[in-house]
Amino acid sequence: MFCKSQGQNLRSTAWDDGLLVWQEFADTFLVVGFGRGIGEKVLRRLINSTFSSMIFTVGLPELENYHSVERLKRELQPAWSVIDHLLESADCELIGFTDCILSPQNAAILEKLTEFCGQFGSDYACLMIRQRISAATEAWWDLHPDDRQLLFTLIATSSSLQKDTPVFLPQKSPTIAYRLVSIPILQNINICLLCGAEPPYKDVENLVHQVWRPDLKTLELAEQCFPRNFPASLELDAGILGILLINRAQAKYVISRNIQQSSTGKRSVSGAHRLDILRTFFHQAADMIDDYLGNLAVHAESYWCSDYHKCHALVQEDNLICVLYVAAIPTHTMRLISQKTLSMIVGSKDTCW
Repeated sequence: MFCKSQGQNLRSTAWDDGLLVWQEFADTFLVVGFGRGIGEKVLRRLINSTFSSMIFTVGLPELENYHSVERLKRELQPAWSVIDHLLESADCELIGFTDCILSPQNAAILEKLTEFCGQFGSDYACLMIRQRISAATEAWWDLHPDDRQLLFTLIATSSSLQKDTPVFLPQKSPTIAYRLVSIPILQNINICLLCGAEPPYKDVENLVHQVWRPDLKTLELAEQCFPRNFPASLELDAGILGILLINRAQAKYVISRNIQQSSTGKRSVSGAHRLDILRTFFHQAADMIDDYLGNLAVHAESYWCSDYHKCHALVQEDNLICVLYVAAIPTHTMRLISQKTLSMIVGSKDTCW
């Protein structure tokens, strides 16, 4: 506040064990974020997502022209669970990116989803398996990543599988509400739609079950891809413990541990800890590659090496892959294996990547 009164724009401050970041929105709201062991890029994404959650709930006009603070607090109540989820998941999710599952049935599911949208009359639809996108329409991927994240967060924090909620999309439509309709098809599989005030929820539900009933077996097979999250037919190198693949243009990712690579011994890396390492590597090393691309380099990569494991990140066109290796793998071979793994997954017709 002192710097602002002096005509200066100080946006963050840091000390040995902490980081403080803030930003003003709509000339009225000041959002402050404090974190330890977290980078400024991630903390700033959280701050932006916090205000976006407020727009998502009540719309931008209400925030810009509110008349009663107490009334605004009441109207913003639904936003708090979304914000809490974003804060709790900062360490275990990639803020601003959409989680995907690449099953062998994705191509067939996408074809069916496109057919369904033609009957339903909305271009915005996706099918989710265990809170991950299996297939989505082109219009859905055209939504801003922040809008997509808020939609998924709302679904994840809802106590009901069936949902019909008015939402304001902060980037696409901050002043006019859409309807977010989420309908379960199977226990861990649901379809999400954006539409207008019509048709009624019951009509949408009947259409969903009518159209998807012949394809339940396909959906069941697609779910079997979890928790690997990409086809078992794509064999990873024996030295790979896990992978994180990101499409930077569409802000989507798939993360997986190599379940065929067992971890034994004192120096092994096992279970969910592999995924934590990959996320940490991305936030602290790979995410910074974008700061250099186009300025200092056309292609970029990053390495981490320790007594327990090695990490390698590589950018090729729109894709960034982070690979977690066993410690014994020769460092000079990591680039070749990462390139081969990236080409194998991206080049597969089934994954719809």
